Amino acid sequence: MKLIQTATIFIALTSVVAFSRAERVFGYAIAPQIGRPLVNIVQSTNLLEEGLKKQEREDYVGAISDYTEFLKTNPNHLAAYSNRGFAKAMLDRLPEALKDFDRAISLAPNNADAYNARGNVHAMAGNLSASVRDFNQSIRCDRDFADAYYNRAISRHGLGDRRGARADLTKAARLFQQQQDVGGYEQATEWINKLR
Repeated sequence: MKLIQTATIFIALTSVVAFSRAERVFGYAIAPQIGRPLVNIVQSTNLLEEGLKKQEREDYVGAISDYTEFLKTNPNHLAAYSNRGFAKAMLDRLPEALKDFDRAISLAPNNADAYNARGNVHAMAGNLSASVRDFNQSIRCDRDFADAYYNRAISRHGLGDRRGARADLTKAARLFQQQQDVGGYEQATEWINKLR
């Protein structure tokens, strides 16, 4: 009897650890899926964690590989598409990055971060009008998203809209200051001074 109790306790603890790790990575607790062993969930979670670590080390090829494997078993995971899109953008694989951000937006149409990221990729590709549209949508989703105002200002400036750029930079600086983001505030005010 003692061996069975010990085994049961071990399995229960393993499940708790796995769900705790999954909750940390996914941002929410996942329920066990019928027919999908807990081992697969843990392996999948490890892929996402490894992708994040590789991305932090600027190993974008490795990160993309891990995110792609992760997405095979988690095809509706917003962060995996967003992170893979970022990694692809860093490798100048912009059309592929845009597809990942399109998918992220289809999964979460009110996600300000996804629109902001896609706007940055459009700007990297030189499509400033599309980037402004995405930054506009990002701001519609989150009126206090300082980065979206800042990024829209840079794209507006590139399109020759100095007045719009200055207004966005002023708003971004105010939001950065309220959010105690010193670096963002300094960048925005530096740009404001350049536009005077």
